[in-house]
Amino acid sequence: MSNNYDKRFSMPHWDAAIDDNFFLKCVEAASEQWRSEVYDIYFGSTFLHRDVTYGDTMGVNASPKQYKNLLKIQEKYGIPISLTLNEMNRPVGLLRPDVIKDFISFIKKYYDDGVRSCTISHTHLMRTGALQEAFPDMMWKNTVNHGIRTTQEMIDYAALGYDIINLDRKFNRNFLELKKAKKEADRLGIKLSLLITEYCMPECPFKVEHDCWEGGSELRRMGKSYWDIAENLSCNTWRVQAKEMGVINPRMGTDWVISSKDNWDEFANLVDIFKFSGRLNNLFSKSSSFKWCVEMFNKDGETNHLFVANDFKTIYDNNLMPF
Repeated sequence: MSNNYDKRFSMPHWDAAIDDNFFLKCVEAASEQWRSEVYDIYFGSTFLHRDVTYGDTMGVNASPKQYKNLLKIQEKYGIPISLTLNEMNRPVGLLRPDVIKDFISFIKKYYDDGVRSCTISHTHLMRTGALQEAFPDMMWKNTVNHGIRTTQEMIDYAALGYDIINLDRKFNRNFLELKKAKKEADRLGIKLSLLITEYCMPECPFKVEHDCWEGGSELRRMGKSYWDIAENLSCNTWRVQAKEMGVINPRMGTDWVISSKDNWDEFANLVDIFKFSGRLNNLFSKSSSFKWCVEMFNKDGETNHLFVANDFKTIYDNNLMPF
């Protein structure tokens, strides 16, 4: 019998892990039910060409060993893995016929390995139709960095050939618009994916430059990341300083919160995939397996209990909310 939590969560691979086997070990040690709840696992890569570089906006890639482990996960547990090329510096040179040919050869290596899901940020490249023609069984995702906040934008991106539309977390607080989007998505035969966690401040004035710089060639040539250059001009201003003062910036608390089983079912009937962000952070470094964590709050909004469950089914069946 179908339910509203199996094959629902898109999980980040921790591409920056020092131990290449860390992620595989966690998946192997997780419960079978937890594994059944994962829709896919996404990882980064970079297309390196003599004239064009195009890759991942977070500036990290799965290592060759990590990629082999991801293929093991896909084969052994039936969890699809998803290639991510969402750099926001989208080179015009990628539209040259010879570069498109080489890019198709780059994607084909993954396609031949059985990868059938790919995030592409380059909308002009999608518009050519070359990728869809070369890889007819690939599911194409747009990136959450496109910032799709309305139903009309969702329709426009679907027209480019995207099969899965990643929605901005604005939809977490706009239920009426989400209903409209779902109706149109069903009409178009596409899936909706909703970003439910991201540590960025909403409407951050630095986000566009961050997304462009982090995966771009300039910082790559310098051997540095955004965090080496500018985090004290942006993120640390409202993360670390607020923490030192013993407060939480209220604008950081806009991630998805589910208050009850009924609330979950409402969203789950409108959204196909719930996407987690965070491939730069070792969120589970102190755990030997993947689990779900639920923070319980008192009437003043303070955390007074942290419940850890082996799977989301346990949370759902026992109504352990808010989640």
